[in-house]
Amino acid sequence: MVAPGGRGGRVEEGEVNAVVGILLNIDLDGQTCKAEQIPPGLYRQYLGGYGLGVRLLLERMDPACDPLGPGNILGFAAGYLTGTGAYISSRYMVFGKSPSTGGWGDSNCGGHLGKKLKNSGFDVLLFSGAAQSPVYLLVEEGTAQLLDAEELWGKDCYETEDLLKARHGKDCEVACIGPAGERLATVAGISTDKGRFAARSGLGAVMGSKKLKAVVLKGSLPIEVADPELMKALRKEHLPLFKDDFGATLTKYGTPMFYEAALKTGDAPWKNWSSSVAEMEGFRITADKVLEYQVKRYACSGCPVGCGGHVEVREGPFKLEGRAHKAEYETMGVFGSNLLVDDLEAIFRVNDLCNRYGMDTIGCGGLVAWAVECFERGLITRGQIDGLELSWGNAEAVVSLVEKIGKGEGIGAALARGFDAAVREFGPETAQYAMAVRGEALPAHDPRWNVGLGLTYFLNPTPAHHCQGSTAFPIAGYEMPAVAPDQASGRAVHHDAINNWTHVLDAAGLCLFGYFILSYKTLPDYLAAADGTRWTTEELEAAGLRIAVARQIFNVRAGWTLDRYAIPERVLGNPPLTGGETKGVRVDLKTMVEEYLELRGFDRKTGLPPRAVLEELGLAELQG
Repeated sequence: MVAPGGRGGRVEEGEVNAVVGILLNIDLDGQTCKAEQIPPGLYRQYLGGYGLGVRLLLERMDPACDPLGPGNILGFAAGYLTGTGAYISSRYMVFGKSPSTGGWGDSNCGGHLGKKLKNSGFDVLLFSGAAQSPVYLLVEEGTAQLLDAEELWGKDCYETEDLLKARHGKDCEVACIGPAGERLATVAGISTDKGRFAARSGLGAVMGSKKLKAVVLKGSLPIEVADPELMKALRKEHLPLFKDDFGATLTKYGTPMFYEAALKTGDAPWKNWSSSVAEMEGFRITADKVLEYQVKRYACSGCPVGCGGHVEVREGPFKLEGRAHKAEYETMGVFGSNLLVDDLEAIFRVNDLCNRYGMDTIGCGGLVAWAVECFERGLITRGQIDGLELSWGNAEAVVSLVEKIGKGEGIGAALARGFDAAVREFGPETAQYAMAVRGEALPAHDPRWNVGLGLTYFLNPTPAHHCQGSTAFPIAGYEMPAVAPDQASGRAVHHDAINNWTHVLDAAGLCLFGYFILSYKTLPDYLAAADGTRWTTEELEAAGLRIAVARQIFNVRAGWTLDRYAIPERVLGNPPLTGGETKGVRVDLKTMVEEYLELRGFDRKTGLPPRAVLEELGLAELQG
């Protein structure tokens, strides 16, 4: 069926079920949309989000494919509990093969799109092939159409969302890419709510490669739960937890609350990870300072915390065009201390530019820091940087370079292709200043502050991600023993437990900050309220391990075996810092990796368990 005003088709089959949902297959080559029921058993094994996503993609695509070719499948999936009324259950995830790492890629996002995905009639969207010209997907009340997006191509994320909401109604939700994704930048993310981002893994570039400009979700189909009274009772019981202590502070300040402490303790990176808190003298940015610019709070769907906010900068060189999402901690770290920029208005401006062009602020900030250091060391000439005065603390030059990356102009075009491409262009001697793991820029948390981060950054199939389980950030309810921040030995069992439970909580659609407040031990109760079945902690622990192993299987099949993994020596303390709270710290990554692999019996080359364990997890046939 040809959709009015464009190309596409209605869903051919399937009915809506609130918890055990429907998958929509979108063939961009054939311009068709077809629904299928997701087997309930897969939910028991993988829940939702990227957990369910990795299982589906292992069955349906070759992980060795070109991440920017038609063989890559791009998925959107709500969490199992997303939209059910369970606290902190707003999340959706995007997944596919990452163009930044060449391995498994996933990205987690809040806002309102995850719930709307279910309201529109689906739990999962899978995009295969590539369109010949720009298109967007419209999903409404269980139907789907591919529509022409030619006039949207080239628009930034804000413009795109405004145009689509004007066309389809303010009650729709939009996920879209900006010019960075259209040009296949490896730092391209996917925007919703003009500033909430599925930012990591470069999956916005995958959308661009498929000529998929946007996904528009519309509908009000009910998300029913098996036991609404139990869900209501759980919400009432746990609401006070979100209003006290950490929750109350997070409500007031949002993630900028972490910035000052991170600067002082050595958690935040300094000067492209080369220095320490010794550089801090005179730094003026505080969480209270951020609040001076905030004009409105922002909360994701159903969240009792509401840690987001909108800011205004009404005048000056970094004036914003209207309101914009305030910068989060990560953005403040990678564009603040890591570049020695102490101008909050400049950081707001950089954040706004990244949101408009559709770029991951962590990745973009890492590339800018690499360029500044390489220029300072004489490895990049003034002519190669378009005459910019790149130097530490030069806010004007940083803003200009970010805009060049977003537009793909001059040196910005080279940086937009990622660290590996930049090193190839500017010389192998620049590689040591690329603070990235397998092409993914490091976030603003330093392994020298807590060595457990080094294990997570190195070993995770999506490298350099700080939100997927680390002994540095134990989840609420987990009894983490006191371990010295620089102690490597003895972390394996705790890394394993926290890592696996984090995958479960993510796949359920829960927010990271929420499960820093609400114990993971409450999850079986919320699951029971949603679907009416009994869940055990043992079953959920197995699901977390299953998700972890499935993602590593994807990497192995993509050619990324464990023996190819690496991490910059600088962030491991080689050589160690000479000042600050992390002075002299060396991260003993080898001990942590060996203890973890031994604990689980994983192969030292592949990072996979023995055949018997794969069979027990139901993964043996997917190993390839």
